Amino acid sequence: MTIFRFLLVSFTLSLLFTSAGAQAVPDAQPLKVRFVNPGHQFDNSTGLFWRNVALAMEAVAEDLDIQLSVTYANRNHILMKSQLNDALRSNTDYVIVVDEKKAITKLIKADAKLDKPLLFIYNAPQEHILTTKPDWLLGYILPNHFEAGYKLARGLFERAIERFGEDAKLNMLALYGDHTTDSALSRQRGLELFLRQHPEVDLVYHEVANWSAEQGYRKSIRVLSHIKNINMIWAANDPIAGGALRAATSVNSAQLPVVGGINWDKMDTDEHLEVSVGGHILLGAAALIMLHDSHIQGNAFVSNSNLAIFEPDAEQYQILIKAIQERTLGDINFKRFSSLHQEPWPFTLQNLALCLQKGC
Repeated sequence: MTIFRFLLVSFTLSLLFTSAGAQAVPDAQPLKVRFVNPGHQFDNSTGLFWRNVALAMEAVAEDLDIQLSVTYANRNHILMKSQLNDALRSNTDYVIVVDEKKAITKLIKADAKLDKPLLFIYNAPQEHILTTKPDWLLGYILPNHFEAGYKLARGLFERAIERFGEDAKLNMLALYGDHTTDSALSRQRGLELFLRQHPEVDLVYHEVANWSAEQGYRKSIRVLSHIKNINMIWAANDPIAGGALRAATSVNSAQLPVVGGINWDKMDTDEHLEVSVGGHILLGAAALIMLHDSHIQGNAFVSNSNLAIFEPDAEQYQILIKAIQERTLGDINFKRFSSLHQEPWPFTLQNLALCLQKGC
């Protein structure tokens, strides 16, 4: 009887351990993902945005046991197409792409036969692909750029009222990202809505600065030298804003304008922006968690064209901004944001900051 009981207990324990192991490691082979990054790996005039996107994704990959490989196209669309072809020939399970200036969907037609599912982040594929829904289209996830443009305008307006007074005449210079991308045009539309709601703010001049600090400087110094009463500068990203601020300092204005941008970038010590709206650097991380969960659970990927992931650089987000700038996002337990966790947290900027502050 004693031997029988021993064997029964041993058998029961073996079943428990097998079951627990199956839950902990639902897929024996690590998920393989290739990210074709359109940006630069190292510092440049457009900032470190794309490098930081990859760093956030790498932190997620480490926590969720994903084999993530990243290539950098250095804003060279010919190189990006070559890297995409390499990814499609590789042994990766999924390919994550950014359809910057539609370079990806110009290369791949909707009726193309691809062995790898493609996940689009930051930019959606072209309309004909969304309509036909080819088998290789896994889905897309986009940040709400309209919201970013609007929140930046609102933050600048509030700072301008604080500095210049409620009765001050507010004159704005707007520096857009480019003429064509969805992100640039949506941010611009967010600004335009704010201006329609606030006729007391006069948009006296606007220009495209191509996401570049150098162009932000050159174009701003020309405008500020001729239009002396500009006291607000809305910039499509932080590098442009930093260039505009240097220009404002150079023309020796009696009073510097309030200047703001988008990205949550770490600025030079002499370039303090009044407002920076950010958080979208973490969209790639959110997409990778969603991809991991849908793969493990066998569910369809749920696309999102307006992910609310932009916030001003308020005090509650400083711990998260610091982690991005100092490259310590690995301190976040990203397993907690997976739906496979027993008590998952929603992937929000508030929760990410809370995780850094109190642990999760």
